[in-house]
Amino acid sequence: MSWQTRIRQAREEQKLTREQVVNKMRTYMGHGKGIAVRTLIAWERGESEPRVTQAIALARALGYNEVSELFCEADGPKLNKLGLDRLEEYRALLLRSPQFREETLPVLRVLPVYLQPASAGTGQWLDDDEAEQMEVDDSVPASAQFGVRLAGDSMTPRFADGQIVWAKSAETAENGTIVLCYLNGQGYCKKLRCDGHGVALVSLNPAYQPIPVGAEDEFRIMGIVVG
Repeated sequence: MSWQTRIRQAREEQKLTREQVVNKMRTYMGHGKGIAVRTLIAWERGESEPRVTQAIALARALGYNEVSELFCEADGPKLNKLGLDRLEEYRALLLRSPQFREETLPVLRVLPVYLQPASAGTGQWLDDDEAEQMEVDDSVPASAQFGVRLAGDSMTPRFADGQIVWAKSAETAENGTIVLCYLNGQGYCKKLRCDGHGVALVSLNPAYQPIPVGAEDEFRIMGIVVG
């Protein structure tokens, strides 16, 4: 019996759908990693083969403790426990070497980046629904929900003119938090200051004076900067 047939047979014996197997595999492959259902279909048809880490996750998702139990023929000589332990040790040695390890591509997400910039200077309008969809890797914080490109230099040295800042949606923020906010028709990226003197939007560049927020001003927080 081929390994492709054994995969399908093991899945059917446990009465698992392909979607269920794929979901179980994600718990063994780590956060943000997984395969598509069509990939499992290709394996069962023998159109492609799983990588080492995928094979381990697949075996465990189908109830096997050892990859060899799923992928090796049942007929003929079998490895005893000592042999299986040695096989696992050899696999671990191979995975430590870049020569034998298949490097995985960065996990990509798609996040909206708003076309209208937020000002790190004099203020620009931010209440805009137009956005481009951008693929990002794990260098962007997992908590990020959207991005906004800055215009101006008032948030240097941390943020540069033209840089994309990543934020999570929020309507409130604590004192000292860097926020994306709306003030009287203008959008800002500023450090929020809330103290005995009231509320103000503070630049990181000392060349810019804080912008006070009065009780009659139209002001709302739109997001907290996370990266």
